[in-house]
Amino acid sequence: MTFHTLGAKNNPAVLLIHGMMCTWKSCEPYGRYLADEYYVIMPTLDGHGMDSTDLLPLEGEVDKIAAYLKENGITSLALVQGSSMGAEIALAVIKRLTEENIPFECGFLDGGPFFHFNPIFRGFMHKKFKSLVKIFDTDDHEAAYNAMMNHPFLKFLAKGKAKQYEPLIRAMSQERRHFSKKTVGNMVNICYKYDLPSFSEDIQKRLVFFFSNEEPARKSRKRLIKAYPAASYHDIEGYAHCGYQAASPGEYAGMLKRAVLYPETI
Repeated sequence: MTFHTLGAKNNPAVLLIHGMMCTWKSCEPYGRYLADEYYVIMPTLDGHGMDSTDLLPLEGEVDKIAAYLKENGITSLALVQGSSMGAEIALAVIKRLTEENIPFECGFLDGGPFFHFNPIFRGFMHKKFKSLVKIFDTDDHEAAYNAMMNHPFLKFLAKGKAKQYEPLIRAMSQERRHFSKKTVGNMVNICYKYDLPSFSEDIQKRLVFFFSNEEPARKSRKRLIKAYPAASYHDIEGYAHCGYQAASPGEYAGMLKRAVLYPETI
């Protein structure tokens, strides 16, 4: 796992966790708008960058993030934000923060697929993910970009709004990356075998679950409301899965800043 930062370290810290098959670069467009007020920490998860690692099971990724915070003297976080699979990791990071009495102001979970599906479905998704990750194992970045933009899985997520993903897919396809068998297996388990941690009412009130009305991940909302009735839930029209952050990073960053101060109003 590698880490990139923006902003002054003496500012309040925020943690931004990218989604599946992305890197820290997918967080940078809105992270830059946060850097005037915050110290922005953006990891690249194991198995996703150029460091020859494999994505670990959920707790292993949380361990590495927690170790980085400790080693770098980060004793509180204003915001823990995660996108898609990164939202699931972010929620597990928040659980770790509460266990270690590390304060945080807001958890902003964007498009997280907080599902726990059966092995048959997970096996089906494993085949889908194996097909997807092969796209990026090439030095032809334009071919990788075009293949991803036209892939059936992206079209399923985009619901006719694939253009919103152009900056994100460009960032994803800039470097040749190999996703190992172990990485793909742990992607599937994190996304589709997720056990929701328990939180006190006070912690729940600091959580914001954010979805597009049309995205498939929103189907986990009912499960989330049952587990976290005191959390805030916000839906947005006109965007695909995590499309708002990709299409309008400045506006998205403004919403994150408001969420730090008033999570219940988002």
